[in-house]
Amino acid sequence: METAPSTLAATQLLLLLAVLIPAIFFLITQQNTLKAVLPENRLMHPGLVWLQLIPLFNYIWQFIVITRIAGSIRRQLASRHADSIFGADAAIADGTSRRPTQGIGIAYATLFTLLVPINLFQDVAGRPNDSLLLGLVALGNMVCWIIYWVQLVQFKNKLKRTLAIG
Repeated sequence: METAPSTLAATQLLLLLAVLIPAIFFLITQQNTLKAVLPENRLMHPGLVWLQLIPLFNYIWQFIVITRIAGSIRRQLASRHADSIFGADAAIADGTSRRPTQGIGIAYATLFTLLVPINLFQDVAGRPNDSLLLGLVALGNMVCWIIYWVQLVQFKNKLKRTLAIG
């Protein structure tokens, strides 16, 4: 039984919205996290996160955004300790010597990027698109994305608290 073109279009529109709405909220979180960093500690302008909406370009740009957000958070946390009497010891104790959110962010972006070649390979090989590998990569991507998103919110809130105190 074939689906009517109007039903198919409505289904595709709903699917697009189901993907686009969370993506927009995620980009707002990335932008607000960068806004919580003082301008002198930012490695990129907060508005540049929206370039991730550009198809194909987003596969490269997401890695740049993740790295620059992590570096910006690290610089902000480190600058907080620059004036303290403890100096570098306080920064190390706070964990600012690492790049917060970068590890899980890169994992999410890598898995997201891998979905394309896995899907293409299955099409070329004539395999069904519902393979176990595709499902596992998609699930791993979703889990890493949620963890990354939660970490961004936590650091954004931490940065806002420290700016309010200082």
